[in-house]
Amino acid sequence: MSPDISVQVPVKNGGDAFKRFLKSLAVQDIQSPWELVIIDDGSDLPVQEEFLHQLGELPDLCSVKVVRQYPGGNRPAARNAAFQVSEAPVALLMDADLEFDRSLLRRHLETGEEAGADVVMGKRINAWSRNSTPWQRWFDSRAMGNSPAGPFPWNYFITGNLSIKRSLLEEAGGFDTAIDCYGGEDTEMGYRLNEMGVSFQWNPLLAVNHLDDVSVREHSEKMLEYGGTGLRYTLNKHPGTRGLLGSRWIEPAFSPPLHLCFMRLFTRIALFKPVYRSVLKYSEAHSVPSIFFTYLAVGACLIGLRGQDYRK
Repeated sequence: MSPDISVQVPVKNGGDAFKRFLKSLAVQDIQSPWELVIIDDGSDLPVQEEFLHQLGELPDLCSVKVVRQYPGGNRPAARNAAFQVSEAPVALLMDADLEFDRSLLRRHLETGEEAGADVVMGKRINAWSRNSTPWQRWFDSRAMGNSPAGPFPWNYFITGNLSIKRSLLEEAGGFDTAIDCYGGEDTEMGYRLNEMGVSFQWNPLLAVNHLDDVSVREHSEKMLEYGGTGLRYTLNKHPGTRGLLGSRWIEPAFSPPLHLCFMRLFTRIALFKPVYRSVLKYSEAHSVPSIFFTYLAVGACLIGLRGQDYRK
């Protein structure tokens, strides 16, 4: 029988986090055939060797495919390679550092059928530990955050815990491999899918624990890279994305719409590099107030979009 759903995951040197990911898959309660497509994205030790034991514990209903890309490093290319070799009509696009309960695959399929949706996105939880930090709790409030189940906008399209009809990935032409640095390939794909009339459904009950412990400073560096690469590329490729992530705030002060004039002038002061570095240092030390986290994330992105680097 053909699989009903395909779990697709890029991984590079997955370590303990990927072992926990595979352990979560090994106990899934889905009663129909499914497949796991692993894109070995340049691991030092091939996935089949490093995780031989964990792969052997997957249920008989699961078929496994491993595609090795070397040297790897292009995440959109890894996503494309996965859906191109898959057989299931639904692709569950996941990350290699997640842990989740035994009903996740089944409930992704059920949510898509019940809502009649082309795309189903679940929640990723960073503050899953009792020792979680204010930074991690703030991170969980972003995008859809604690919003109730329902439709979600294209700019919140984030892979990691997201299922989509495979035919739509093919029709859209796959993820854009020109976005070969951190971030942006999901948002760019979300825009194209939205232009195709695709329906997006959010279900916070489809939750996974994100095992990645990114610090405030590390996240700022990632957003700096995103602003200068993926965001800039998307804004140039799709005029309809103008304003994405506050990008209108760094346009010339008196360009339309004029009601943003004050905000653009204020943004120039806020993005002054010594100001940014001071807030970053304070937030690392005190983790309050949470509004500083928003400033650091968006600010780093806009600094990168301007072609600058707050670290220099």
